[in-house]
Amino acid sequence: MGLRTSATGPSGDFSLHPARQARTLPSVSAPNRFVPALLILSGWGLAAWLGWKCHLAGRLEPIALSPPAPGGTREEASEIAGIFRAWSADPSLAGASIGFCLLDEEGRTVFASPLAETALCPASALKTLTTGAAFGLLGPEYRFETALYSNAEIDANGVLDGDLILEGSGDPTLSIEDLGRLAGAAGASGGLKRVRGTLRVDVAGFPVPPANEHWNWGDIGNAYGAGAFGVNLNRNRMLIRFAPGARPAEPARVLGAEPMTSGLEWINHVATGPPGSGDRVTVYSEPYGRRVTLRGTVPAGEAEFAVNAAIPDPPRLAGEILRGKLEEEGIVFEGRVYPPAPRAAEKGGFLRAHRSTPLPEIVDHLHRVSDNLEAQCLFLTMGHLKREDPARVVREYWEKAGVSFTGLRLIDGSGLARANMIRPLDLARVNHAARRGPHGDRFRESLSAYLDGKVRSKLGAMSGVKTDAGFLTLPDGRECTYALMANGLDTRLDFWPLRARLLESVRTARF
Repeated sequence: MGLRTSATGPSGDFSLHPARQARTLPSVSAPNRFVPALLILSGWGLAAWLGWKCHLAGRLEPIALSPPAPGGTREEASEIAGIFRAWSADPSLAGASIGFCLLDEEGRTVFASPLAETALCPASALKTLTTGAAFGLLGPEYRFETALYSNAEIDANGVLDGDLILEGSGDPTLSIEDLGRLAGAAGASGGLKRVRGTLRVDVAGFPVPPANEHWNWGDIGNAYGAGAFGVNLNRNRMLIRFAPGARPAEPARVLGAEPMTSGLEWINHVATGPPGSGDRVTVYSEPYGRRVTLRGTVPAGEAEFAVNAAIPDPPRLAGEILRGKLEEEGIVFEGRVYPPAPRAAEKGGFLRAHRSTPLPEIVDHLHRVSDNLEAQCLFLTMGHLKREDPARVVREYWEKAGVSFTGLRLIDGSGLARANMIRPLDLARVNHAARRGPHGDRFRESLSAYLDGKVRSKLGAMSGVKTDAGFLTLPDGRECTYALMANGLDTRLDFWPLRARLLESVRTARF
C-alpha cells in the first residue's frame, strides 16, 4: 500500500512566504525617493523572472541570483540569501511557509531564512532527533530482547506444571520466524515436552495505549501508522486480500489476511474502482481491538488485490503463533493463551531469548524506508529505560549536547503526529550535534545519499508538508549541515526536484 499521507492541513505558523516579507526602506530625500523604490521593484521583478526562467528551463539548473536590496543587511546581500530568495519566489511555492538554514563545520549559522527561526511541522525528518539520541543513550551495541520464561521448574520428564511467559522489550523487528526459533530452542535444547498451564504475553515494556493520542484516526489502522507494543510482530503489519468485482462500483470481498489473528470482525465498505486505480483503501482499527473497518476502492480487472494494514493486537497474535510453533515442536500444551497484559505473571526460570540485530542496522532500515514503528519503539525504549517521559529524555539529551530549543513540541519519535513542531535552526543543530558526537560517522552513514553522494539526509513528507535535514558536502570537501522545512504546500506539487535544485545551487555557492 505504501506510505499514506493524511489529508488534513498541517499545524504550524503560517506567516508570510519568505519572498513576501516586508523590508524597511532606507530614508531618502523627497526629490530622490523614487529611485531606490524603482531599484527595489526592478530587483524583485528580475528575481521573479529569473526564478521562473529556471523553473521552465529545468529544475536542477543552478538558480540565478537576484540583486541584493539597497540598504539590505550583510545576510541579505550574501550569495546564499540571493539563491534562496530566487528559489522561494517560484510560483509553485506560493502560499507556503518555508524555512531554510545552513550551518558550517563548527555549527555556526552561515544562512538562516526568516522562517528558520519559526517552529514548523517536521514530518519524518523528526526521526533524526530519535535516532541520534538512540546512538548516544542506547549505544551501537544495543539489541532488543524477547525472552521466554516459566513460572515453575521443568521436571526431569520435561513437564512444566505452570505457565509460559513471553516477555517483550518492544522489538519492532520480531518476526514469526523468530518465534519459531524460540519455540525450537525451548523444545530441543530446553527439554520442554508438556505445558500444563497457560501461555501469557507480558507487554510491560511499553505503556498503554500503543498509538499516540495525537496520531490521526485515519492513520492508525494503516501499515505506516501501526502502534508500538511491548511485543510486536512482523512489523505489526498484515496483508488484507480482496476479490474486486467485475466492474467499477461493485462490492469487493475480503478474502482474508496474513498473518491472521483469530476473532477479527471485518466491516467492509470497499468497492471496486476503475482498472489500474491501485490501492485506495483506508483501514480503521483500534489497538487491542477486534473490529477492522475498511473503506475505499481496489482496482477492477484483478483476480486478487492485497493492501497492507496494521495488526490491531500484535501481542495476542504473537501468543497464538508461539503456541502453534511449540506444538509443531511436539510440545503438548494443555492451557490457553491469555490476553496480553503488563506483568502477566511472576517470572521463574529463564528458558530462551531472541535478540534483535544491533541498533545501527535497525537505524539503517529506519532511515531508508522511514519506518514509523522502529522510530517509535526506540523513542519509547529510551523513556522506559530512564523511567521518564520519552519526550523529556530526548529533549534533555540534546540540550546537554548544546542544542537550545525554542518552540519545540515533541509528541512522538517518528514525526507521524502533525502536532510535532521544531524550528529549522534547531533541527539542523540536532543533526550537527549528532554528526559531531561519538557515533557521528555511523549516524551519517545511516542516512540516504542524494545528488551523487554529495548530500546525506533524512526526508519527511505528509500532505502539504515536505522536510529535509542532513549534510551537504561542498566542492572543497567541507561538510555543512542544513535543514529545509516547507509547510502548506500545494499537495499536487512534486517538491523534491525543487529541493535538489536548491541544494545544488547552495553547494556551489561562494561562502
